[in-house]
Amino acid sequence: DGTVEVRTFDSESAEYAHIADTLRRAHLEQAVPWDDMAVLVRSGRRSVPPLRRALSAAGVPVEVAGDELPLHEEPAVAPLLLLLGAVVDPESLDDQTVRDLLLSPLADADPADLRRLGRALRRVEREADPDVRPTPSSTLLRELVETLAADPGAPLPLSTSSSGRDARARHGLTAVVRLGRLLHEARALVDAQASAEVVLWSVWSGTAARGGSGWPQRLESAALRGGDAGRRADADLDVVLALFAAAERIEDRFAGRRGVENFLAELRQQQIPADTLAEKGVRGPAVRVLTAHRAKGLQWRLVVVASVQEGVWPDVRRRGSLLQADRLERTGLVDAPPAAVLVAEERRLFYVACTRAQERLVVTAVRSVLDDGPQPSRFLTDVLGREPERTEHVAGRPPRPLSVPGLVAQLRCVAVDPARPLELRAAAARRLAVLASATADDGHRLVPAADPDRWWGLLEPTSAPVPVRPSDEPLAFSGSQLSEITRCPLKWFLGHEAKADVARTTALGFGSIVHVLADAVAREVLPAEPEALEEHIDAVWAELGFEAVWQSRAERVAASESLRRFLVWHTTRPERTLVASEHTFEVEVPVGENGIHLRGSFDRVEVDPDGAVHIADLKTSKSKVSRDDLPTHPQLGVYQVAVREGALASLPPEVGARVGLPAEGAPAVAGAELVMLRMGKDGSPDIQAQGTIGDGVTWVDEALATADSHVRTETFPARPGESCRFCSFRRACPATDEGREVLP
Repeated sequence: DGTVEVRTFDSESAEYAHIADTLRRAHLEQAVPWDDMAVLVRSGRRSVPPLRRALSAAGVPVEVAGDELPLHEEPAVAPLLLLLGAVVDPESLDDQTVRDLLLSPLADADPADLRRLGRALRRVEREADPDVRPTPSSTLLRELVETLAADPGAPLPLSTSSSGRDARARHGLTAVVRLGRLLHEARALVDAQASAEVVLWSVWSGTAARGGSGWPQRLESAALRGGDAGRRADADLDVVLALFAAAERIEDRFAGRRGVENFLAELRQQQIPADTLAEKGVRGPAVRVLTAHRAKGLQWRLVVVASVQEGVWPDVRRRGSLLQADRLERTGLVDAPPAAVLVAEERRLFYVACTRAQERLVVTAVRSVLDDGPQPSRFLTDVLGREPERTEHVAGRPPRPLSVPGLVAQLRCVAVDPARPLELRAAAARRLAVLASATADDGHRLVPAADPDRWWGLLEPTSAPVPVRPSDEPLAFSGSQLSEITRCPLKWFLGHEAKADVARTTALGFGSIVHVLADAVAREVLPAEPEALEEHIDAVWAELGFEAVWQSRAERVAASESLRRFLVWHTTRPERTLVASEHTFEVEVPVGENGIHLRGSFDRVEVDPDGAVHIADLKTSKSKVSRDDLPTHPQLGVYQVAVREGALASLPPEVGARVGLPAEGAPAVAGAELVMLRMGKDGSPDIQAQGTIGDGVTWVDEALATADSHVRTETFPARPGESCRFCSFRRACPATDEGREVLP
């Protein structure tokens, strides 16, 4: 009298979402108890972890046997095992490991805390030695953790006070102190040859002690409170207890001679579930997630047989192939069982799984649209018999999860949608109010997400009491900054005003070397000979700090080629006369509210036979400016405006007289050009020339006025473009998938 359903889905995530929806609807609409439902899979190691995560995220209480997965794959014990690994092998404590430990429950930091602490540590380093090459924040954090792990009483580089300039970094510093203390105490026990159980207890109790992260207390509080968070806390506590039990069993088995290093190695090499004697009893009403093998002899009202994929079920790989135990018979060695025998065995296992259902059976699989994608198993025809058309393919994900978060999301969409009828919006608001006011016996709110005060995107934007730039002063700008703010105002703000840009890279160091040597040749400090320049490159090249040797070698060759192209360009243009090299300027441009203060430097200033000025900008980038963008390239345009506004007036009079510059007023500007030193033909660099911008109010003046408006009004929109692929702020940019906010 039961029902049988066979469904296929577009992807594994869609399959798991629909399984969660099926279970919740059966519980809420048909009153099927949670513990009268089960999800069966062929492979526990492959299918149970993602399935458990998907069901838990959808609000389905899940119970997985403690021995269904290798212990080291449990997320709750990952921080403990990672810390133990760093204790027995200090070389493994690299930048990423330190970051993972600081963000774990052992230290309880968050990314914002680490960013603030990293900025403060970089500032301290600059103050101690302004000439030192900046060290990455992650390295400074690791070095501080290593210092405290060696000596918890070592002086801290920052103040832990809640006031002062280091106040915002104190939470990150506290997390570093916690981690250093845990490492120090654990290493002392390992040096004293303590057992793995004793070292684990030291770490666990250290998080619960005064000054610790309070991880055990948080798990206990959540477990006692109940609900979804309580079930997750119960599961985490069970896993931690299983880790301690594993350490105790191993020490008992080997009479305390294993040690922490061997304990870790044994756990990490575990590829099959742990000792079945370690399984705990099932706790409370929950959906069982288990393998078909473990389901023998059990039955439930609703059973979902999931991930019935070809290549997974049937699994026709030979069992015991290492020692070939499947060939042992009483008469001696026999031939390995053929594939047909293995398929028949898998079919019997599939039959066992399907017959665990008392009232309703749901069989699910993924049917990919790609030829080489996952496809349903041949066993689905065993369920459907002669009616394969009964397979239902479900496209996409469930329209709305049948859960409290799904209900809140739908009510929010209705309540804030001006296109919906007013009566419907009012009804949705009333139901949200009921959910928001619901509390548990201990007073904590059951559905805090229903409260509009916690919704993102509904408040009016705020404004800071202090403007980004002083409102009564000219706006200070450079040519590169105008290029940046024209291309993307948000990137300019984050990089220049919020100081969130990454540390100086090897690419910038490459350009600095080339520019310094080119200036030395132009000023005749160095001869225009490749051999002389090569010696100076070799003297400083090791300081750039490339990540790989091959990268350093490739860039070293590129540096030599760039300087050779420069020498060809420098010595083979008799029609141009050099006026100045690396000439700095500061001029006022009368645009915007209070004018703009332009500052910067010209790589090269030259004049042609007609006395017109040409500005050359030496570039070491690997890509050219597009032909369409070159006529309005902001940086070249700023250089021309700077000459128009008197940037060359600071030249010595004898220099101007020598090259024929006018004694009064600005000289004529013939244009500006990019000299692409990494690219060229026949040994010469490629030249990208921009014509003169003309007289009067030019497009450069308009671009400067627009930039002034962005800064004065503090509006910095994101502008997607080609440079987005290499942007450092993708995760903070609303125009990209990584940074886009999902608003109600």
